[in-house]
Amino acid sequence: MRKKLPSLMLILLLLLSAAPVSEAAPSGLDVWVVNALKTVYRTSTLPQNPETAIRLVSARNEYENAQIAVRGTSDFKITKVEFSNLVSGGRKSIASSNLKYHFAEYGLPDTVQPNLFFPERVGDPIYPLSDIPDPLSNEKSMKAAANSTQPIWITSYVPSSTEPGVYEGSVTVKTNRGDYRIPLQVEVADAEIPKTSDTRFINYIWAMTNGFTWDGIQFGDASSDAYDVGKHYYGVETYSDKWFKLMDNFAQVMTDYRQNMIWVRTDLFLKETGTNLSEFLSGIPDDIDWSLFDRYMQIFIDKGMRNFANAHLIHILNYMPAGEKTDASWNEKLPDALPQTDAFLHNYLTALHDHLREKGWTSENGFTWYQHIRDEPIDDNATNYWTYVAKKVKATVPDFKTMDADPHGILLNDKTKPYVDVWVPLTPAFQEKEEQYKAEQAAGSDLWVYTCEVNQPPWLNRFWTQPTLTGRLLYWNLFQHGVQGHLHWAWNAWYVGSWYGDSTIVYPDKKNMTVKSSIRYEAQRDGLEEYELLRKIQETRPELAQQIVDSAVNPADARKYTLSPEYVKALHDYMVRAAAGEQVGDVPAPSSPYDGQQLPLTYMADNASGELKYSGTWYDKSRQYAYQGGVRVTETANDAVEYEFEGKGIDVVVEKNETSGKMAISIDGAEPVIADAYEKVQHDYFTIYAKRDLEPGRHKIKVVNMENKGLYLDAFRVHMAEGQQAYDASLSNIAIDQVPSLRFDSSVREYRLSLPDGADTVTVRPTPTDENGTMSVNGRPVARGEAATADVPDGISRITIVSTASDGRTRQEYTLHLVKGAINEPGINKARSSAQVTATATRTGDQGVTYGPQKMADGDYGTMFASPQGYNDTHPFPHDLVLSWDQPQSFNTIVMATTSGLLQGINDIDVQVSTDGTHFKTVARHVPIQWRSDKDDNVMEKTFAAIPDALEVKKLRIQINDADYRTWNMYALYELELYQLPDHGELDVRVTGP
Repeated sequence: MRKKLPSLMLILLLLLSAAPVSEAAPSGLDVWVVNALKTVYRTSTLPQNPETAIRLVSARNEYENAQIAVRGTSDFKITKVEFSNLVSGGRKSIASSNLKYHFAEYGLPDTVQPNLFFPERVGDPIYPLSDIPDPLSNEKSMKAAANSTQPIWITSYVPSSTEPGVYEGSVTVKTNRGDYRIPLQVEVADAEIPKTSDTRFINYIWAMTNGFTWDGIQFGDASSDAYDVGKHYYGVETYSDKWFKLMDNFAQVMTDYRQNMIWVRTDLFLKETGTNLSEFLSGIPDDIDWSLFDRYMQIFIDKGMRNFANAHLIHILNYMPAGEKTDASWNEKLPDALPQTDAFLHNYLTALHDHLREKGWTSENGFTWYQHIRDEPIDDNATNYWTYVAKKVKATVPDFKTMDADPHGILLNDKTKPYVDVWVPLTPAFQEKEEQYKAEQAAGSDLWVYTCEVNQPPWLNRFWTQPTLTGRLLYWNLFQHGVQGHLHWAWNAWYVGSWYGDSTIVYPDKKNMTVKSSIRYEAQRDGLEEYELLRKIQETRPELAQQIVDSAVNPADARKYTLSPEYVKALHDYMVRAAAGEQVGDVPAPSSPYDGQQLPLTYMADNASGELKYSGTWYDKSRQYAYQGGVRVTETANDAVEYEFEGKGIDVVVEKNETSGKMAISIDGAEPVIADAYEKVQHDYFTIYAKRDLEPGRHKIKVVNMENKGLYLDAFRVHMAEGQQAYDASLSNIAIDQVPSLRFDSSVREYRLSLPDGADTVTVRPTPTDENGTMSVNGRPVARGEAATADVPDGISRITIVSTASDGRTRQEYTLHLVKGAINEPGINKARSSAQVTATATRTGDQGVTYGPQKMADGDYGTMFASPQGYNDTHPFPHDLVLSWDQPQSFNTIVMATTSGLLQGINDIDVQVSTDGTHFKTVARHVPIQWRSDKDDNVMEKTFAAIPDALEVKKLRIQINDADYRTWNMYALYELELYQLPDHGELDVRVTGP
């Protein structure tokens, strides 16, 4: 049975925690413990109620992490970190050698070395100086500057032979300012993580070793110029003993972090030992020297790897005759034969397979060999060629498994499917086409997914521009959907530069001839271990395993998940105990639920309820992943919001970001709690405060902005008392006869609709969720089944639907903003008559013409203005768009058109006008631009915003405060339209029957 109370040893250690071992004069250092998933910034300070001990729950053969933060008012040095043995019951122990430490780093001196891929990036830092720590140093000491916090990464490993129990000891941080002892407790449960070599989940990351993707391929006698990591980053000769020792060190790190598959550049090893690929056209050479190939393979086999992939065949097949390449005829029927292509494939793959069998490295002995064909096919030609080659591969070496990354699911066609052994869609494609992929899996194929730079936040991925826990929860999500493997393209593609962590998850360490781990790499290993724990639970309690993951990640949308490090740790500890067969009780309740998560006896309240009382200057901001698609923001100290509610608890949901500051939160006038919403990377829909033990009844919460920084209020979540009834005032549908394409979403409260030409009336048919509720349309009562019709003149008008639940008090408001007469023609659209259009974020060269700012005012919805990709990395908002006229213009309506608005649309602007062409006046601030589409479907989307009348304008400056640019690292505007339209306000409506 698990101990419920701490031992005397732990109590003693707790009394001594976070204090100098020697009771000398105060040293001025603050020392505290931090959750491994929480980012420690250099500006982080000792919290009000700091953690002072490390408490971990672990399975056997599991690694668990924590952080110790150290901060001083003057420079100091951490000279060493020491661990005691961990002891349980005075007789069982975990040796101190199983405890490790690393210093988290905020930047590295390592740079991109000369290469053929990106010569322009040579000298760029691999991990530039950052506010966010990621690399984990292998050095034993670290200097720290005054008033700068230094995190120490602590890792506990529990050997497989360890008996269950509660093990206690300490960590001592030794500094030139005194020594600090922190208690360390590891509760070991009777569960075990399988060895990397025994797991059935495939963790596959491409690694740069003797070459990378397709570099260095030579078909004939020419020498190879493959990019060798040992030569360029470690100063060792390719294929020397030191090089192979480096590979051995790489392999050890990989398998320690649960990587069980690697790809092999077979062509480069054969080239080095004297066999040209061209020789396989005429047969299998008699004198193939496999020695380098074998030595490389043996290194990874000795570390436990049993899965290997041969590099993509397409890069070799590019040397085949032009007459054997795809053309339009392949769409009707694939060729029966391609003489040289077929000869090469048969001979090359047969030679490889025969050698693998001779070495005992085939499926009969537990090895699996995978064959890449072409990475990321995206069109008919690529798909046809992939299909032809895969067919030949399966005919030649049937036990080689065919696979490739498939970003859009293009291989899911009847012609190709018979030759796909492993499906590897990009995670968005998998989410969209899951039913099809699961059918292929049920038919016997393997199902993996892959991630890369396309899976931008909030997709679960490993970027350092998103919360650390996303790289961990990715594997929970894969378990959630029965996915059997994961591919990522870059373990150490350092030639790319930083690329937000997409290009590397480890860092070079030439001094120690190995790599540095990273905080993200640690999170990935944790997620892989938890995949195994969940599978163990699934064996006996599948419904519990599913409940655990569903409580953290939305099963219908992997972009929605908990953002609480504490909750992830609580679930981890719970699943360790559950995997051990302990009585664990209910799954812990979420402390920061994801948007849409169903929680019993709760309801949400935001601006649409009409019950929040704001004081000060607030504005609305569109946010795709906020509750109801937006937040309300203030940037002024002492601005406040109050909300009176009935219940027994309340949560405050906010957006955390780098412009946020501190807020004071109080209930019923009590002493306020201070909460800090700063986070370098954006956290949407984050529960920053929770008070869930109030006396049932009426209460008032007040949130006050403490600084002239952002307070991004999303919503309040009310926890009701037992017996208290929740009322739902939402609508289940709004149908508009004249706009049949309207995509209604009950969580979206504002719609901006352009009425088609000839639509002189509009008929609205709302349906309430509450069958006993009431509705009104522009003040007129409308019963269930009735419709409201209004005549619509040219201009801007509005229809407001108020839905009231059957309690008579709970209400929701939906607003339809209508525009009619906005016709994109010269003389009507004022932007079309502009003399000049400029932008601060303008592309150069030919792209400056193709995607230049003039394209947004050319009347052509097939052209667009697009900012340079990556521009925001070095040029943060605001950006400007400026239109100039020879003759003054007047307008009060801004229309924007783009495709995929939630992927590339501008969403927050200030409007500034000049009547003399020199001096500007701001007429509207933080105008929200709302988009609906997050599909890459090339369907044009229009939205509009009304502004105060801008009269006799010679220059318009639109200041872009924000945009949805993160998916493609750019924003785009196909057409900017300006109109002078009358504002008719709310329309008169007449109510008609069903």
